[in-house]
Amino acid sequence: MLQSDAEDILEKYIRGKDKDRFEILEEIYESGAKVTFEINSDAISFPGEIVGNREIAKVLSSDSNKNYDHVKTYCLSREFPLLAEGTILKQKWLVLMREKTSHLIRVGSGSYGWHFRTAPGSHTRIKHHHIYIHDMLTLSDWSLRSLLDLQMRFSYPWLEQEKAIKVLNEYRALNVITDYLKTNEFIK
Repeated sequence: MLQSDAEDILEKYIRGKDKDRFEILEEIYESGAKVTFEINSDAISFPGEIVGNREIAKVLSSDSNKNYDHVKTYCLSREFPLLAEGTILKQKWLVLMREKTSHLIRVGSGSYGWHFRTAPGSHTRIKHHHIYIHDMLTLSDWSLRSLLDLQMRFSYPWLEQEKAIKVLNEYRALNVITDYLKTNEFIK
């Protein structure tokens, strides 16, 4: 598997998830794929495990976009360790979004673990995806304008980790996010 193949799949994942494009997510996961979660925050919940490309697409795209809008997920750096067998052990992410009903702004961080498979004569697809949510902050004093202004400061969907840290350091309320982004923690 090439680095460019992995980047292409990750970009499709972000677009499918953030833009509520069910069909994109359904296509990039194997039919029997599995997504597992490790959540270190009470501010958001997902099932412990999702199995099957259609159910994964439903939960990560359709269901999530019923609750949130103005969603932008950033993969922090294209410098991820892609192992020969099609595995990414560490891919940090940052998400900025608004809760639809309350209009509260959410900022979260964590990391992804990806396991890909390329069948002979076929496209590479995701066979297992682990989502670690380190934190999900709810910012009650932020407006939609604050969210959009912050999003405009970042390249999407690829964002260099150092740039994210530099910008987020300007916001005291986001210290727990910047502290996590500074770590070299790997997915378990």
